[in-house]
Amino acid sequence: MQKSFIFDLNKCTGCQACQFACEIENQTVPGESWRTINTFNPQHHPGVPVFHYSMACNHCLDAPCMKYCPALAISKDSETGAVNIDPSKCIGCKYCSWVCPYDAPKFNTSSHIMEKCTFCSHRLKENRDPACVSGCPTGALGFGNYEQKSLSNNEFLPGFPETGIKPAIKLVKLRKDNEYPQLTSSNSSILSSEHQKKYITGNARKISLKNEWPLAVFTLAASVLVALLCAAMLSGITVNPVYFLISGFVGMNISAMHLGKKIRALRAVLNWKRSWISREIILFSTFLILGFLYLLPVAYLGNSGWIITVIGYGALFSMDKVYDIRGRLGWKKLHSSGVLLTSLYLAGVFSGTWVMIGWFGFWKMFFYTIRKNYWKKTGENPRIVLSVIRLFLGFIFPIILYQLTGTNYVLFIFLSVLSGELIDRSEFYHEFELLTPEVQIRNDLEIMLKKESKNRGRMDPVIR
Repeated sequence: MQKSFIFDLNKCTGCQACQFACEIENQTVPGESWRTINTFNPQHHPGVPVFHYSMACNHCLDAPCMKYCPALAISKDSETGAVNIDPSKCIGCKYCSWVCPYDAPKFNTSSHIMEKCTFCSHRLKENRDPACVSGCPTGALGFGNYEQKSLSNNEFLPGFPETGIKPAIKLVKLRKDNEYPQLTSSNSSILSSEHQKKYITGNARKISLKNEWPLAVFTLAASVLVALLCAAMLSGITVNPVYFLISGFVGMNISAMHLGKKIRALRAVLNWKRSWISREIILFSTFLILGFLYLLPVAYLGNSGWIITVIGYGALFSMDKVYDIRGRLGWKKLHSSGVLLTSLYLAGVFSGTWVMIGWFGFWKMFFYTIRKNYWKKTGENPRIVLSVIRLFLGFIFPIILYQLTGTNYVLFIFLSVLSGELIDRSEFYHEFELLTPEVQIRNDLEIMLKKESKNRGRMDPVIR
């Protein structure tokens, strides 16, 4: 029987008793609690409700963490429906936290693996409620059997991510008298859009360039290696097989720095049926080994170069799919730094094939330009100076240098193009944002603040 949390928004005071009870019961690392309290409108802005969410793992019926774990370290308990992480199988890749819109899986900095709420399975076996439920002094947090219609009755709940994965939680909505507190004074001020941002919290990101630089380096290196083999097929350029193999091997080892349990890295290929991470690793490893054998002077693999190249592009396609996550925010269209598109452009550059340079270069510049325009329209910093440098190094300068010198400075042309691609790939990780309860609260609160400001803008003075 699938179990479920029951949470009444009207009763929660945000006292954190449930969080402390969870920490004590499960002996979690201080500061890495499996349950968190998120407050909607913590600044008590007039006209917008103030309430709290007590959130942990919702043990979803269609749990993406379990579905996409490359190491097959997550399973569902047949008796309670609890989604559990096996500590002996987890590789600490953190991908389960990427795909979870409730930010439930937490990285344990001591054990270097992922952990999360287990429904306090040991207590359930003793017919006791989870510690968080028992520790709630107001009765806001309850526990029972999952009801199929639990979420359909919720309709829209500001601050609660809903992505269709069937979370096992029943939320009791705010009563009408709690939804919009009445203003005590008709002279209450509203905030300008500039000041609204200061009232909106929850800006933590799951992914950042600082944390994911090993993946940025590896994915760009992979696109270069596939482009080199493709260029060798197109124009017969010479690629040193030893450097080719060593570069790929070093890139894979750099990417493994992202793992909490590097010694278990081989487990990442186990979920090849559903995980794009597993497919990426299998395809790229196959490409690297076969590419090395093909490039050897003895030509062990004969005329199979194009087949190996296709395998390489399959690996790059899988890399791009790793980041195609339900709940992804911000720029959702094709990204100019996508490794598949980048590799096709680089193959044209390396081989001197102007049709490829023009076609794929155009699409890269097109997606880059409209993405920057998107950030500008949404009020984000488009980083104009960096954008100009990226376009100059990646497209303008190489063309000018080639027209002036031909192939005399081909190394500088390649380095300039790669520098531009490195900037673009770095921006990808800097801009990438995934859904969490904090992000959902931030976005919904911004909408409600703007709506409230619009409704009262003609009556009240604006804080400048």
